[in-house]
Amino acid sequence: MHTETFTTRDGVNLHTVRLLPDSTPKATVLVVHGYGEHSGRYAHVMTSLANAGYAAYALDHIGHGRSEGLRAFIDNFDIPVTHLKEFKDRVVAQQPDGKLFMLGHSMGALISLAFTLRYQPDLDGLLISGAPVNADANVSPVMVQLGYILNRIVPRLPLLAPGGTNILSTDPAVGEAFAADPLCYNGSMRVGLGVALNETAKSVRARLPELTLPILIMHGEADTYVNPSGSKLAYEQVKSKDRTLKLYPGMYHEIMNERDKAVVLGDIVTWLDQHS
Repeated sequence: MHTETFTTRDGVNLHTVRLLPDSTPKATVLVVHGYGEHSGRYAHVMTSLANAGYAAYALDHIGHGRSEGLRAFIDNFDIPVTHLKEFKDRVVAQQPDGKLFMLGHSMGALISLAFTLRYQPDLDGLLISGAPVNADANVSPVMVQLGYILNRIVPRLPLLAPGGTNILSTDPAVGEAFAADPLCYNGSMRVGLGVALNETAKSVRARLPELTLPILIMHGEADTYVNPSGSKLAYEQVKSKDRTLKLYPGMYHEIMNERDKAVVLGDIVTWLDQHS
């Protein structure tokens, strides 16, 4: 795994990683992590991709992992989308041949959707896992309204308490590792990020019919952290002729960290092989 740091046009130093296959890549995959975590939690995913012949790249969002910024604070999702575009351009410069795919999880899936709606011609396919397309369905209406009020005054305030790491995977070791990881954020969600998440989800929902590229939508059916209804809505609304919805019975939010993660990773590689 090779690590680098690059400075964005708005002056933020972002941590990035890449893992290349032993031979010429079949295609390139950008891995986009979720809220409160970092690219390092996807080392096994990137290894699976590289072993299957794909060039795998990832970055830590602003305020996450080893990147700069207030921990777990993003008050405008245009920022990570723009950063992702800059990173994508750097990746394409390194891997100019072959197709380019994006694999986003959770908040990273929402960022990936927002990115694709803005730069759809840049990608050959999109894979999303646990996307909070119906983000406001995961929080009480009272808390949502309180968040909008407080956002005018104290956007950086930690407000929404985490639901516990035991909701990430049916494997308790996954939650324990998240809680013990100094690069993961275990505090309450900041007001500004929660509001930005909801606003981005609303925008994405309204524009889903604009998506026409091949898309694989995945979600754990037993996910209590992010409502699977958003993934079902995305599948129904996108206009892609090539669209697939995979719901995994009994799996929680982090399907790529589940007990049967080999099944999920196998499905991802199979889909990529069919589209490369």
